[in-house]
Amino acid sequence: MKKVIQISILIFIATLKGNSQQLDAGIQAGLGTYSMKDLKMINSTISGDLPFDTKVVEDFPIYFYYRPYFLVNTRYVSFGPVYTFQSTGSRVSGKDYSGEYRFDMMVNSSAPGIYGEVYLKPVNKVQGSVYMIFGGLFSNLKMNEYLILQDEVMTDDDYSFKSSNFFLEPGFNLRYPVKFLKFGINAGYLFQFGGKSFYFADNKDAELINNKTGDPVKPGWNGFRVGFSVSFLIPLSSK
Repeated sequence: MKKVIQISILIFIATLKGNSQQLDAGIQAGLGTYSMKDLKMINSTISGDLPFDTKVVEDFPIYFYYRPYFLVNTRYVSFGPVYTFQSTGSRVSGKDYSGEYRFDMMVNSSAPGIYGEVYLKPVNKVQGSVYMIFGGLFSNLKMNEYLILQDEVMTDDDYSFKSSNFFLEPGFNLRYPVKFLKFGINAGYLFQFGGKSFYFADNKDAELINNKTGDPVKPGWNGFRVGFSVSFLIPLSSK
């Protein structure tokens, strides 16, 4: 991964010195769907095995992602570094006159990557393009289990986990320039790969295991991404 980033930076610099026309610095924000299959199985297992009634009130729903970027625009392509932050979570909950139970999971990922884009023929100043992002997924998972009975706290435990994987995100953009700004909308799909499971934050050798299946638990960032972007254009001279 380190070598890929270094090579990409060298290509980025060469493009900047060569035939670039504009720098494009901006931010994209939008909504993502997150599969989180393994974590959803944990919620299902916990809700079904407890000796009292609970229900899954949140199960890794659609949530926001944020993506700053810095691109070099040439006549036909854009290329440069990008960073994505995304998060979602879940809650298993049960409450009655005798007490309350909660099991919360919050998961987020930092995803540095390299962005590449190929322009399509513009229509009435609207610029269409197809894009691809390749990068790393560095996930953090926090769990909290809380149980209070007859006003006495029986359990209040926190656990932290980490995981590292890779991703590809192909997609489609539509952008419209207004003076020195560029506004856009995008739609894509993120594919996670690498197969690395969660491990305890303070012990890389201890994996998070689903007690019912015996399988390692992995993050699941696969899903659709739909967003809106705004960027600031800086003209550059070209050879």
